[in-house]
Amino acid sequence: MSDPRPTPPMAAGGLSTRVNKTGSWKYIRPMYRDRVSPCAEGCPVGIDIEGYMNLLREGRVDEAVDLVLRENPMPATTGRVCYHPCEGACHRASFDGAVAIHAVERMLGDLAPAGWPGRVPRTRPETVAVIGSGPAGLACAYHLARLGYGVTVFEAAPEPGGVLRLGIPDYRLPKEVLAREIERIRIVGVVFRCGVRVGTDIPWSELDRFDAVFVATGVHRSLGLRIEGEDVDGLRPGLSFLREVNSGSRPEIGARVVVVGGGNTAMDCARSSLRLGAETLVLYRRSRIEMPANDEEVAEAEREGVKFEFLATPVAVRSEEGRLTGLDCIRMRLGEPDASGRRRPVPIEGSEFFVPADTVLTAIGEGPQFGTFPPEVDHDDWTVRVDDFGQSRRPGFFAGGDIVEQPHTIADALGSGKRAAVGIDMFLCRRRGESNGADPSLLRLGPRGNVSVTRWRGDDPIHRNNSVNEVVPLEDLNLDHFVRIPKHADRSLSADRSRASFAEVNEGLSHQDALDEARRCFNCAVCNQCEICLIFCPDMAISRREDGSGFDIDYDYCKGCGLCNAECPRGAMAMTREGL
Repeated sequence: MSDPRPTPPMAAGGLSTRVNKTGSWKYIRPMYRDRVSPCAEGCPVGIDIEGYMNLLREGRVDEAVDLVLRENPMPATTGRVCYHPCEGACHRASFDGAVAIHAVERMLGDLAPAGWPGRVPRTRPETVAVIGSGPAGLACAYHLARLGYGVTVFEAAPEPGGVLRLGIPDYRLPKEVLAREIERIRIVGVVFRCGVRVGTDIPWSELDRFDAVFVATGVHRSLGLRIEGEDVDGLRPGLSFLREVNSGSRPEIGARVVVVGGGNTAMDCARSSLRLGAETLVLYRRSRIEMPANDEEVAEAEREGVKFEFLATPVAVRSEEGRLTGLDCIRMRLGEPDASGRRRPVPIEGSEFFVPADTVLTAIGEGPQFGTFPPEVDHDDWTVRVDDFGQSRRPGFFAGGDIVEQPHTIADALGSGKRAAVGIDMFLCRRRGESNGADPSLLRLGPRGNVSVTRWRGDDPIHRNNSVNEVVPLEDLNLDHFVRIPKHADRSLSADRSRASFAEVNEGLSHQDALDEARRCFNCAVCNQCEICLIFCPDMAISRREDGSGFDIDYDYCKGCGLCNAECPRGAMAMTREGL
């Protein structure tokens, strides 16, 4: 029987359509271009935040712990007390709420074994002295030990930790959490000599036996109010009060406490005073919006019952028979901006008022104590002058933390310690005649001169393809590929329970909620192999690599339509002119 279908007008060939290399039509071409995520750029510690979020998305929890510990020796600490500027930079904030990065990092820190990575063998002949065991000193010592140096930390206090131990109350950072993280640093190979104040107990000359010195002594000199009558019993520096409380003592402060200041030290003083049974008032000379304290700390203080008097400042201290009775104060208005960029408070004539108090705690700033420093170290009244890697004009003498020009935060201190470790390694490598510095598989410099950002798989760094030192802007993301998911909120003790003791207030997220929060991450700027480009390519020019490490583009067939780039959810692609 004959076939009723008509004969086609053209003969059907047996050749594939791939014979026609349609890619020759294009004048622009797509390429994968991993850039810098805004959270990583905003992190003073230089942590690969997007990297560990992606590992958690893939269920690789142990590797996420490993990644964060390579860059930050104290994730359980920073997850609790860092002011998390990474969240302020998070692109998801404008979509449905920033990712709770601090809570995810806290979860990873609490999972991290104290023994990671174990003792690191000495591979370098030199030794380094670190003066001060606050966050900057601990970070510098940790990274130098991981680079193979012998490191000794000198600490004036009986136990290591610096401001983390003596300046932050247990309700924010439990001592057992801090102890576990310091033990990790000790196990790596760092030696601690506590109860030794360099310049007093031992001379600086004793450190000449070390090949380099890193100084991070912090700021411990409280600034006075400089008003009439302040030399009176009952008025004391907030820092000394916190040291006493954090050492386990419960000082007698009376029924009414006034805290003068608006920073985090002031909030810690106020919340600690509440726990000691006092009615507490914070007196601050500007408005709430100008307060340097973290918003969360101010909100927690208010929730627990701390009262605030804004736009007011003390002008004199009243006392009877040498005992403080209160403060004479005056109300302020905000005038023109001062050097800090904030509007200068100006007294309002005739607005004086009295605030009764049994104790006044001053928290208006702290300064360093340079009296015993070697004379050849260049410094002014407030800071040691150093370069980007913490090196002073004295060869081999480095400084970091709050005694250099940078914000006085835990995260910035950790970042400065890490940068100094890189600087010390480069200095010692040059001295021994080697051109290379820190092993990039251990420490990497990120976009702000911080040390980061590497994607890891197991023990091997995955060097990002076509990386550029550029933060991806929000407009380069395709938000149509994301769904709105509410941010998980931290669990907290009730106000009644929290102010009744020094137990930790913020209980963080459950393990599952923290994993779910990590999955909210956009993974900005980095290809996480979501396959959107492969699915949308009309020319089937994109294919997955056999080793699973990403995608290849066959430019013989890619016509440069740009659809893959337009659809990429994360801004991890770019269009470039053909041949460039």
